[in-house]
Amino acid sequence: MAGKMSIQAQQTIAFFDEARVKVDRLYSLIEQYASARSKPEEFLQPIGRTATDVHRLLMNKGYGVMADSANQIVMAAKRGGPQNSKSRVFRELVNSIRSAIDTTIKVVIAEEAHKDE
Repeated sequence: MAGKMSIQAQQTIAFFDEARVKVDRLYSLIEQYASARSKPEEFLQPIGRTATDVHRLLMNKGYGVMADSANQIVMAAKRGGPQNSKSRVFRELVNSIRSAIDTTIKVVIAEEAHKDE
């Protein structure tokens, strides 16, 4: 990252830093759900609410693909099924959101590095 970044790039990175905090909170709830031995269903409602927040945040900025993954977490939290299957689905979807965030940040930084050339 040579030189200063534009204001738009700084805002995009700041937005994804905020989104990453919410995604990390979601991941924490998912891990608590996965490791719960008694009453794991208590974590499904907070998982759904946090995933809804992530979905809304990403959708308002126009990142529909990442928002769709968050919405799939909401839907999976509402459905029935065994705890281990849900945990696997939750983890895969959170990891897809995380990797998309990381990729987008790398793209923004690369574009900023090459804009002067």
